[in-house]
Amino acid sequence: MNGLENIIDAACIVTDSNGMAPYLTDWRGRYQGIAQAVVKPRTIEEVAAVMRWASSTGTPVVPQGGNTGLSGGATPDRSGRAIVLSLERMNRIRAIDPVGNTLVAEAGCILAHVQEAAVEAGRLFPVSLGSEGSCQIGGIVATNAGGINVIRYGMTRDLVLGLEYVTAAGVIVPGPRRLRKDNAGFDLRHLLVGSEGSLAILTAAAFRIVIPPPARVSALCGITDPTSALSLLSHLREVGSDAITSFELMCDGEMTLIRERLPEIAQPLSGRYPWYVFVELGGSVQEPLEDLMSDALSQAIDSGIVQDAILAQSVAQAQAIWHVRFAVSEANRLAGFSVSHDVSVATADLPAFLAAISDRLPRIFSGARPLFVGHVGDGNMHVILHFRHDGPKSRLERDALALRVNDAVYDIVGEFRGSISAEHGIGRSGLAVFSKTANPEELRLMQGIKQVFDPAHILNPGAVVDPPRTRD
Repeated sequence: MNGLENIIDAACIVTDSNGMAPYLTDWRGRYQGIAQAVVKPRTIEEVAAVMRWASSTGTPVVPQGGNTGLSGGATPDRSGRAIVLSLERMNRIRAIDPVGNTLVAEAGCILAHVQEAAVEAGRLFPVSLGSEGSCQIGGIVATNAGGINVIRYGMTRDLVLGLEYVTAAGVIVPGPRRLRKDNAGFDLRHLLVGSEGSLAILTAAAFRIVIPPPARVSALCGITDPTSALSLLSHLREVGSDAITSFELMCDGEMTLIRERLPEIAQPLSGRYPWYVFVELGGSVQEPLEDLMSDALSQAIDSGIVQDAILAQSVAQAQAIWHVRFAVSEANRLAGFSVSHDVSVATADLPAFLAAISDRLPRIFSGARPLFVGHVGDGNMHVILHFRHDGPKSRLERDALALRVNDAVYDIVGEFRGSISAEHGIGRSGLAVFSKTANPEELRLMQGIKQVFDPAHILNPGAVVDPPRTRD
């Protein structure tokens, strides 16, 4: 290990193949890498020592959190030169301040544990994801994670107050500060949020936490098309003002996969519909909130916007509704070969965008069906092209097919002036298309930022941005 064992406790270094295996494959099994070692530091000082060693030896470092990402950004390449830097042992919640409504957590904290700590303090940490039982704080900051509550509370970026991190050269930038206002110079925090471990190693973050709505009401609706979903969203906004905390759309194809692959999950609606909307309202009093939701859904049914709906009558029923929504990723993983995309367009453009995908992709790729699930209120849709017969058998053929699918999907995204990455990050899977589709001047500026933070290009090489090409 070229001296690594001399600067960090040997107990923090994993080199046997069995111990490293879980860290070398992404959650979906799409990327398999090779590494010299998996290093698990316990303190920021150990992180800094590892980065000084990596800088002096030119060793690539791939930071990794809970390894639940969907774009391959936490998996090393197959050169065998890199080390994986796992932050899982740095998992303390350092402080909770219910007066200032702030929380400080280390990068290795499991998201669900941070949510629980906030609840114990009478507060809400509003980032909520399907992987919240295993994803880690460093990962959600590094990818600027979204989730089901973005429509009300914003992305992770909107909650981060300050960061503590280690530079590529091994210099500790202490923190994190818990300041709501800080206009002293450039705000480097916003460069690091969403940088996917390509600019620095995030070791802790300070977040804004909120007073939770005392009452919540959830419902699942059956509808005919995405236009009806936008009509329902507008209707709820008119009658409920800012009470909407979550508003999610799912096609029946996804619901079918959940029924087939995860039959143990209860289906709240007995009927089948082309599309489904999952909605939650949050407010101050339970009864008026239930009345508001009930009246709004009754009006939507009477006007033909909604075909059927079930309003949760208990916490257990509400959890059952959202359990279905969160089951999508696992159902897709179990269903076989598919190519997934995390894209966004203007909310008003969603129906036309989904129609274009549904019309064109099956004609280009025979035997494939488009599937959709996403966060309608913020224009973020996950487009999955599922191949019924599991697609090609060899990895090379699958990779080639995935590139063709990506080109087709991103061409349509471009027509709608959307983004190829809404909340999953660029990682490795989106690097090539990002390099092609990004504004050239913006890409040049990003490469310049990378050069400033990581001049030797040892931090997560092959993810987010490539170094600028040099002329011979």
